[in-house]
Amino acid sequence: MNHKRQIILAILTALIVVGCVSIIYADRTDDYYRKVKENLDLFREVYREISTKYVDDIDPEEFIRAGIRGMLDTLDPYTIFIDEDNTEDLKIMTSGKYGGLGIVIGLRGEDKILTVIAPMDGTPADRLGIRAGDQIIEIEGTSTKGFNTRQAASFMRGEPGTSVEIKIRRFGVPEAILYTIQREIITVKDVSCFTVLEEDIGYIRLARFSRKAGEELDAALKELKSREIRSLILDLRGNPGGLLEAAVEVCDRFIPEGEIIVSTRGMTTGSNRIIKSIVPPNYGDCPLVVLVDGGSASASEIVAGAIQDLDRGVIIGVGTFGKGLVQSLVTFNNGTELKLTTAKYYTPSGRLIQKIDYFSEDNPVIFGKENEEELGSSEEMYFTSNGRKVYGGGGITPDIVVEELEIPNLVGSLFRESEFFYFANDYLVTSTPADALSDPDLLLKFKNYLRENGFKYQIDGQLEIEALEKIAQEKNLDAEFNEYLIKMNEMLDTLKAQDFEDNSEIVERYLRMEFAYRESGSIGRLKASIADDPQMQKAIKILGSARLYGDIFSVESILDE
Repeated sequence: MNHKRQIILAILTALIVVGCVSIIYADRTDDYYRKVKENLDLFREVYREISTKYVDDIDPEEFIRAGIRGMLDTLDPYTIFIDEDNTEDLKIMTSGKYGGLGIVIGLRGEDKILTVIAPMDGTPADRLGIRAGDQIIEIEGTSTKGFNTRQAASFMRGEPGTSVEIKIRRFGVPEAILYTIQREIITVKDVSCFTVLEEDIGYIRLARFSRKAGEELDAALKELKSREIRSLILDLRGNPGGLLEAAVEVCDRFIPEGEIIVSTRGMTTGSNRIIKSIVPPNYGDCPLVVLVDGGSASASEIVAGAIQDLDRGVIIGVGTFGKGLVQSLVTFNNGTELKLTTAKYYTPSGRLIQKIDYFSEDNPVIFGKENEEELGSSEEMYFTSNGRKVYGGGGITPDIVVEELEIPNLVGSLFRESEFFYFANDYLVTSTPADALSDPDLLLKFKNYLRENGFKYQIDGQLEIEALEKIAQEKNLDAEFNEYLIKMNEMLDTLKAQDFEDNSEIVERYLRMEFAYRESGSIGRLKASIADDPQMQKAIKILGSARLYGDIFSVESILDE
């Protein structure tokens, strides 16, 4: 064992020395690299002492990897070490095919809480009503506290047809929500949907930015152009991002040649880049609206930021996610990989896209955080090409802020229990989606279906009544008290019935959206949902009026607000 340890230590020492020499090329001070060398020496000494003298045998591989992960935990949540067994994950994501739920996840806040950035279109998570911003607190009964995204993904992926339980915490909902979701083969296109709306407005939903983004966008634009569109809505809501090169390709279709699209700033010469549009745009004159929300991240924010700063189009929706970090992949000889944050994204006006929210206030590892907080401050003012004011703070704040429609508790419960989905399955055994969409009794049939299948959901006061019932049972309270509880439950049933009636219109619209999706896919659901989508309504209104569209870019109109 001692001989084996000596060999391992000799190899480790050689690797550390080579690593120390090879990284000394960035523009940092001699004092910095003196400290690097001293601490590498310290690390080697500590490792040697423990490996040779610790009371029990230590797995040298797992021990060093634990040290690596401990170091990375002090950095941003996107810098991760990938074991050789997990490098396939990157290939799966690049190909766009895997067995899973269809949830894009990230870590948010000082506590690095596992958070849904966006559900992917048409996936199990999407159908069940998982939302951007949902916090995943348990997977299969295991707390996600301390999880990184790779660990969470490994829990949620698996063989198609198998199920996984996840528990989420949702803002505004007092109790955690438990979902049981069946895995499917997830195949994601970059352009998930495109069509022509009223007023000859083209619509493209871009779901992600892979190597296929530019190619798929070109195909969609070519088809829409043949149908003589006069303007375009580019929907980036829920788009978690992807490749920098893909974002640049998308911008190239709309932004004048020679304009800055994005810049990156890091510690090495190679990470400091100014990226410009290098080709004449094929659609440079087409009036453009870009829709964004809290699930629009990374490459989505590069596109939205460039379009806004260059006054090329109108951004509508709510503030974006604020993920502006550039990752580079370092592959080692043993097959492991390091996904390393090497730079940060900045918009053409100089705004930092990254929200500075992933370090604790007392983190002693990171230098220069104070200066970056200045760049990311919501007080910091920048100017677009036309001289309009825009502000820092991380993410992209839309030109026109339009909040998403609030979903009633009843509708949320119907989504969580997959009632729209399962009713459609039941209905379509004997009928077609077209039959459902023209059925005047569809809502009544749905209501009967819910009653027959024992659909239940909680309303205000129900938890308190259940607590009283438990006390009554434990304390063996008298019949009079139990009679009182029965009456209270009857009142709850009456309130639930009234709640259904009050929300019957929106329930029916979501029901018809499900059948529209079954009949025409994403396009069918899109067209069925426009009436309940205030952001789409605003986009259509703006593009339908040359005056309203032009006023957005007027410095005077901004200053007068």
